[in-house]
Amino acid sequence: VRRDAKELAEQGSLRLVYGGVASPYTEAHSAAYVAQAEQSEHTAEKRGIAEAACQFIAPGDVIFLDSGTTIQQFAELFPTDVQYTLVCYSLNTLNIITKLDNCTVIAPGGVFSPRSLVFSGPDTVNVIRKYRANKAFLGATGYEMKHGLTCSYVEDAPLKQAVMDSSVEKILLMDSSKFGKVSTCNFADIGDFSAVITDSGISSEYAHHIRSHGARLLVVGGDET
Repeated sequence: VRRDAKELAEQGSLRLVYGGVASPYTEAHSAAYVAQAEQSEHTAEKRGIAEAACQFIAPGDVIFLDSGTTIQQFAELFPTDVQYTLVCYSLNTLNIITKLDNCTVIAPGGVFSPRSLVFSGPDTVNVIRKYRANKAFLGATGYEMKHGLTCSYVEDAPLKQAVMDSSVEKILLMDSSKFGKVSTCNFADIGDFSAVITDSGISSEYAHHIRSHGARLLVVGGDET
């Protein structure tokens, strides 16, 4: 199977990614989605979620930062005079946190994807697994009760899973437009998270589902349990 997959990749019929293969035809569509649509979607909600996430961090924390525009906005709010150790594989967020003079920034490296702005691959996953953090902040493309949390790109799932395996607290930052949606790859269940931060657009059904699985739910502009 590996030999056949390699030959097909050389012919341009598929792309090799960590843990499997992917279509070669999604590049242009995905790049447009990330670079244009996602950056400008639900900006007020994402900002509110990012501001709420700041209450979870403390000086001296070792923090994993996932990819995504909400995580990027969260990084923009980090105080410049506080020391953290930050591990991140997302270019847009790295561009922000590398300007924090008091922080130690660890970039695992890997193969860069222009559509997701993420460095990924088996080497990246192996580096992540060598570190430990007391907190991890992650995003998702979709969350559906039956199918769990999903991301858009095959190569992103192992990164998120490695981060979660290497962290004590896992905090999900996700605006309410993502609830009820299913994307390409499952990477976790809602019960794997210590806390979920979202906006007041979340339905009572999803709020109940999150709480029933033991996660702390913080609704920006709403109630916390």
